[in-house]
Amino acid sequence: MNARNKLNVAYTNGCLLMAAIAGGATGSWAVFLLAAAALASACVANGQIRHRPTRR
Repeated sequence: MNARNKLNVAYTNGCLLMAAIAGGATGSWAVFLLAAAALASACVANGQIRHRPTRR
């Protein structure tokens, strides 16, 4: 596993952890799913989660 994949896994785990905290605090699966989707899409938009390598 290369460094980009390891970073993607770390950011994805962080998104899921934060969503679990939000969902657990409210006791709602819907909040968990919405938070997970919002956080994951924000990480992709920020460039923290990269699907393809960037060209040099």
